[in-house]
Amino acid sequence: MSVPPSLQRFLPSAEQLAQTLRESASFRDFLALALKSSGADPRGLDMAGARYRVADALNGVRDELALDDRILIGASEVSLRELLTVHAEVERERLIHAIWRLDDFAELKEFLLALRAIVRYALDLDGQLHGHVLLAETLIPMIESVERRQYVLDNGDKASDAITRNLGLRAKVFALDRSGQERLSLNATGVFDRLSRTFGRFGR
Repeated sequence: MSVPPSLQRFLPSAEQLAQTLRESASFRDFLALALKSSGADPRGLDMAGARYRVADALNGVRDELALDDRILIGASEVSLRELLTVHAEVERERLIHAIWRLDDFAELKEFLLALRAIVRYALDLDGQLHGHVLLAETLIPMIESVERRQYVLDNGDKASDAITRNLGLRAKVFALDRSGQERLSLNATGVFDRLSRTFGRFGR
């Protein structure tokens, strides 16, 4: 598979990934956290033998889907096979690195739209492999709620609980939220400093 350019531009090369692993304790910590919450690695799994759960805008939640079943994304129908191939062919470490180095919410949403979906694989008690698929169009409204600092979703769920930990997504969303609040605080401090200097001049 050729990774689409819209996604490829976010992905590190093998050399970049190796260098970051060597040099960045922050990335190593983020990677360990993300992998811990991402389920079984899709590479090497029998993805065709899995049963899938997914929700789309038209049909709601659908269970027990096969890899060649089709779902609705936007105005188009795509097979789960087409949607999830990237997860079988791109190392999770590269996807996690891409998320880790995103600078803002706009970039995060662009990345998710390029990726289209996130999947988490796990075995049930009977040994059946299941894939829980979350579409970008489902995740983005939750992320935008945090971006607006509305931490309770319209359905009453907390965004901190609803946003998946898979690939480190939840950690990244709230890191961006904290970063934004810190920037606002610094900007406000700068404004107050300038006002203070202005009023000081008037008071002389």
